[in-house]
Amino acid sequence: MAAVKKRRRMPIVGAVMTSFPYFVAADATAATMERLMDEHGIRHLPVQENGQVIGIVSERDLHHYVKREAPKAEKDKILARHIMVPEPYIASFRAPLNEVVFEMAKRRIGSVIVQRQGKLAGILSAIDVCRILGEYLESMFPSGSRGGNTAA
Repeated sequence: MAAVKKRRRMPIVGAVMTSFPYFVAADATAATMERLMDEHGIRHLPVQENGQVIGIVSERDLHHYVKREAPKAEKDKILARHIMVPEPYIASFRAPLNEVVFEMAKRRIGSVIVQRQGKLAGILSAIDVCRILGEYLESMFPSGSRGGNTAA
């Protein structure tokens, strides 16, 4: 019975985020950001300065400012501080997941920076949200119990 009650509690952001995210300094070049994103299969990079999160760069924003096929010399002239979204949405590690997800939808954003005690702890992306939703749906509706053909 205790397990059922525990399952019915709203998860906190810290339980479903991607921990220990990659991040860049404000003076990181577009070439550096592109390499990090490609090497690690990520689409968002928090930007830090003096240990504080000051912005976020998405892969979409990066390639809006500098095309993938641009020469490295051009990419080296563009810094994270030039293209980052300043003052990104930052959620507490212990924030209820539903509140953060609703805020993501309201702001039409694909990621949230998660902090614990004022320090970067993780990132919650739309992919993380999809994964947890998939797990929830699977637990509620096991694979063998598909619905009817009622899609509109």
